[in-house]
Amino acid sequence: MAENKSDKKQHYITRKESRQIAKENSKAIRRFEKAKKRKARPEEYVTEMKDENNIVEFEDLHTYFFSDAGTVKAVNGVTFSVPAGSTVGVVGESGCGKSVTSLSLMRLVQAPSGQIVSGSIRFRADMFKRDSRGRKIPVYETELDENGNEVPKLDSRGKKIVKKNELGGTMFEMERQVVDIAKMPTDAMRTIRGREISMIFQEPMTSLNPVFTIGNQLDEVGRLHIEGISKERVKERSIEMLKLVGIADPEGVYKKYPHELSGGMRQRVMIAIALLCNPKLIVADEPTTALDVTIQAQILDLLREIKGKINGSIMLITHDLGVVAEMADYVVVMYAGKVIEMGTAEDIFDRPLHPYTIGLQKSKPTVDQVTDELYCIPGFVPNPINMPNYCYFRDRCDKCMEKCSGEYPGYVQVTPTHKVACYLYQSQLNEEPVKEETNG
Repeated sequence: MAENKSDKKQHYITRKESRQIAKENSKAIRRFEKAKKRKARPEEYVTEMKDENNIVEFEDLHTYFFSDAGTVKAVNGVTFSVPAGSTVGVVGESGCGKSVTSLSLMRLVQAPSGQIVSGSIRFRADMFKRDSRGRKIPVYETELDENGNEVPKLDSRGKKIVKKNELGGTMFEMERQVVDIAKMPTDAMRTIRGREISMIFQEPMTSLNPVFTIGNQLDEVGRLHIEGISKERVKERSIEMLKLVGIADPEGVYKKYPHELSGGMRQRVMIAIALLCNPKLIVADEPTTALDVTIQAQILDLLREIKGKINGSIMLITHDLGVVAEMADYVVVMYAGKVIEMGTAEDIFDRPLHPYTIGLQKSKPTVDQVTDELYCIPGFVPNPINMPNYCYFRDRCDKCMEKCSGEYPGYVQVTPTHKVACYLYQSQLNEEPVKEETNG
């Protein structure tokens, strides 16, 4: 009985400990919130890519939630990249940190308790050029004068005529920059989120506002991110996007409320909102979870088609290995807030290495096998508030060895495109762990 009471006490904290945790949390949260609201010069967050072929690079990202019971390390040192023009699938069981990683990229982690504590998220963005007063520099239409020189074109009132971009808004001078999203203040992030990076959220019924029509919600995105666009052009663009995502009656759906649409239609509306500004990167968080198989296939085909049209990249977050096998060029496997294996889709599905990845694949039913009971990985995920120092999967692993009780394993480069964090392969390949990780 004494042993049982001792074990039970480990899961509780005293009032004194709770007050101390709350005090430390409050201090940390104030520091992070102050950093987000600061007036920062671009030099503070402009950086460089490690690989010029990538659109996004996560490096040693830590995103924590400060709770009364302690600090929840939801994302605990994640490093991977999204090559330009590719689809990267992020897989893992519920609670492994997939969605928090994507929300960190969008800077939408639920504050004040949720904060990006450290690490980098490098993104290749087209930023507005600014004049000496910090204002955007418009691009003007030009014409040739009598001497053959190029001069600004003037309207009937003698004012310079500003060029319109492909979306119907004011055209500004742009410059290609690599920015560290984790270090950007909130105001600067607003110039990227929605315009350069957009997100398809997991549940459209909770993401769409029930008291506004579909048209209101599409138009709002255009008005926010396309400066100088007219009301007529905003509506045209919204209806264009509804057509693009395969909605049969775009004008009718434009006037409807979310509750008047089916789940598949709402999901298409979410995709239309995400694509309205032609983003470079689409973050799709479980885009087909609540849909039936037929609609799921249609949505995946739609994403694949649109990715080609806008020449963008997709970061696909899901726990459905079938969706990843069909869509992804690269796969990142996460467990308990860390990346435990990464590689091309062929590497992960044809040659899985980590015992957790193998267990995930064994737990999925297949049509060519007859089984009485599906495989289930034994044990439980460790408590995110009190993570162990050794490999997080050790207590559930059927291949664990003495080394697994040491420090957390580094990454082994098995092939040029395939990496795994497991002592089993370090001993087999007789090489040191690799600290830096990319998708090749």
